[in-house]
Amino acid sequence: MKKWSAGLAFILMFSMVLSACSSGSSKDAGSDGKGDGASDQVVELKFTTWGELTADSVEKKLADQFNETHPNIKVTFEPVPGDGYATKLTTSLAAGQAPDVFLIGEGDYFKYVDKGVVEPLDDFIKSDSSFKTDIFQPDLINMGKINDKLYYLPKDFNPLALWYNKRMFDEAKIPYPNEKWTWDDMISTAQKLTKKDDKGKVKEFGFNATKWEYPIYIYLWLNGTDIGNEDGTKAEGFMNSDKTVAAMEKYVALTKGDNRVSPTPQDTETLGGDSSMFMTDKLAMMITGRWVKSDLDKSDVQYGSALIPTGANGERASIIAAAGWAMNANGKHKKEAFELMKWLSGTEAQKARSEKGQVLPATIAELDQVKSKEVVDKPVIEMMAFAKKPISMRSVNAPIFTEEFNKAVEKVLLEKSTVKEALDEAAKNVDSKVKK
Repeated sequence: MKKWSAGLAFILMFSMVLSACSSGSSKDAGSDGKGDGASDQVVELKFTTWGELTADSVEKKLADQFNETHPNIKVTFEPVPGDGYATKLTTSLAAGQAPDVFLIGEGDYFKYVDKGVVEPLDDFIKSDSSFKTDIFQPDLINMGKINDKLYYLPKDFNPLALWYNKRMFDEAKIPYPNEKWTWDDMISTAQKLTKKDDKGKVKEFGFNATKWEYPIYIYLWLNGTDIGNEDGTKAEGFMNSDKTVAAMEKYVALTKGDNRVSPTPQDTETLGGDSSMFMTDKLAMMITGRWVKSDLDKSDVQYGSALIPTGANGERASIIAAAGWAMNANGKHKKEAFELMKWLSGTEAQKARSEKGQVLPATIAELDQVKSKEVVDKPVIEMMAFAKKPISMRSVNAPIFTEEFNKAVEKVLLEKSTVKEALDEAAKNVDSKVKK
């Protein structure tokens, strides 16, 4: 599950009254909007995810199976490439042409609920004795609850962990990362793994201090700080606190100077991305999600995963990158859409997606099966126990925090501002924009 949502601007320009819109095609929906028309009438639904449609697409197969077992409902799967997903979904929602069911990344859960385009599921669940939410991992189902209402059913999840290039470690005769590692241990090792060519230019990097905010949030937590308060209403004293400034100065320093161990964002882009660098033995370690396996397993790279090292206080932290199915709040056939959501999040779907090992099942029984067999990526699963919620999972104001924080990081990396100046400005901007 490649992340598409974090850091994207979310702007919904509604040009019509959405309550009059629908993507369903049955001509005789019930007046309550839950698809209670004639029982012999076929209701047509659409659902979408990010990603390319291939011949062996799991979602396409699930759609076919659903159609075979639900003769009164015809489902069409319409995937969208990851880079264009947010834009197309936003546009289709504004135009009243959005699919009946669509996938949302955890970082955008609050935003779509706040815009009123996602239907709460509590009433559907109460009236359906055959469906129980206790089949899901508690943390994942709770992520889908906002303001005491459930809006999302889990599709899958991937905790962030530390991934390392075994070949680079072996050639340097350095032991692999272990559960006792601290962040300082990791950076010390990264220094040993960073190599320069004859001209003094770094050709192999020990670690990637990415500008993606999720690993940065984790690093800040390991240093006892955050970019905002718990409910996401205040940045001053958090985003620009002494602890945050000090931590960010050390983090940014990893990409600068003669002793740098990390590529700059420009280096990473030039060299094809962190996964490409990792697969070509130009990067020894990175913090990312299990979706990276899709590319790694197609290459000849020798890799392993480990727990993210602890911070100075001995604590460990991670983030669960997840995805949830949402119902179009303005669709006509909500009863049928809920049937589809149950199918897409149910046990058979969880098994089908996890078979290739690219994602982890969101249901308890299926994850237990994976745990009993998993060896190589066991630390990735274990990182779930240390997951925390970033600002994007805690507040409707998250887009403001994320945008301003990312701007600040960009200024610092481009050497247009000091860390303190950039974070002071960002905190001030956030507090002037947040909802009171």
